[in-house]
Amino acid sequence: MTSDLNLTGPIIVATDGTASASAAIKAAALMADRTGAHVTVLAVLEPLPLVAADYGLLLPPAETDEARRQALAQRVRDQLSETVGARPNWDVQVRDGDPAAVIARMGREAKARMIIAGIGHHDLLDRMFGGETALHTLRLSRVPVLAVPPGFTALPQRLAIAIDFSEPSVIAARAALALLPSVTMAYLVHVAPRLELQPEAYAAWMSDYSEGVEPAFARVRQQLEFPAGVTVETITLTGKPTKALLDFVKSAHVDAIVTGSRGAGLVDRILVGSTATGLIRGAHCAVFAVPTPLGTEPRRAAGSPDEIPEHEWADALEAFTRRNAGRIATLEVDDPEIGAQAQQHDYPFLGAAYDHNDRRIELMLGDMENTTRHLTRGIGDVRQLDLLKDAAGRDRVLRIAHGSGQTILTLAR
Repeated sequence: MTSDLNLTGPIIVATDGTASASAAIKAAALMADRTGAHVTVLAVLEPLPLVAADYGLLLPPAETDEARRQALAQRVRDQLSETVGARPNWDVQVRDGDPAAVIARMGREAKARMIIAGIGHHDLLDRMFGGETALHTLRLSRVPVLAVPPGFTALPQRLAIAIDFSEPSVIAARAALALLPSVTMAYLVHVAPRLELQPEAYAAWMSDYSEGVEPAFARVRQQLEFPAGVTVETITLTGKPTKALLDFVKSAHVDAIVTGSRGAGLVDRILVGSTATGLIRGAHCAVFAVPTPLGTEPRRAAGSPDEIPEHEWADALEAFTRRNAGRIATLEVDDPEIGAQAQQHDYPFLGAAYDHNDRRIELMLGDMENTTRHLTRGIGDVRQLDLLKDAAGRDRVLRIAHGSGQTILTLAR
């Protein structure tokens, strides 16, 4: 189903009038020619910095802003003419403010089908001085974002769709199939975690893990509506999600990576790592990122999770176990460098406990009727414990911050 997508809305293409945005302009033209979509070209005039003087702050004169606005508009018109020729039906707008915030807001207000932005250079200076507009837009956007690299010349035909079997990843796959009409090949790519185990133990664990992956792939394929003429292949990789995906994309000559993104919602503020972030920073192909629709993530009136004091961890986890034992859960291990990866999914939660002596939390998941299919995760160096409830007051997300990362236990509704 694509009820959460606006398949007939306009395309918003972001540009600053420089060569780094030319690929986004080309992508918008190709998409418009293929789909007949209306295109709005958006340029954002950033405010000049205030200048400190001995007697206070100096504001730039209004005439300066107006001159800059006219120069930006002319630069964009020249860019359009040079890049895609005359496009009299395209709407060109110049707005003031922070680029990412303005672009995301316009996408929402216009009910756009997608935002197209260029992926800038990947060097350190570019990141330091605000060159990651596509990434910042993705974090704020409520509509899909197509980020295209320099040299983009054709709509993507070969997709690598990142699948962790969560609802956001299925939503992203569905959006890509509905909004990218040029697709002929779709790889459903799942990255299994690479645990630090002895070879024999890892082989046994991976065998058990694989038994659950194939049925999960089958379930996802049933949920998706693949257009006629699209070849589908399922791929399971191991390792760090971002690196594994980028390596696969290069070897399979993929044109675009599709990934879900939690966007600016409450759970995104808990899950600070993001595979989408790593992909946009590291990819040399297009990235199609789809934020989770409003209402998909759990919310609570206070707008933030409850932090549990350390002296209450043992009792809180014991009570959490009593309330939730048997509920279906997903366990994610989140590394700030690589994003979140699902370590186990669709398994009953069995229990959680805290050991005061070594500051260690144990999480247990498994099939309650099959004692051979259990997963126990020991978490050391625990620094913080948070609990998020849904609107009905039921436990929804348990977050354990440890070292430089975190482990997230999400309970099904």
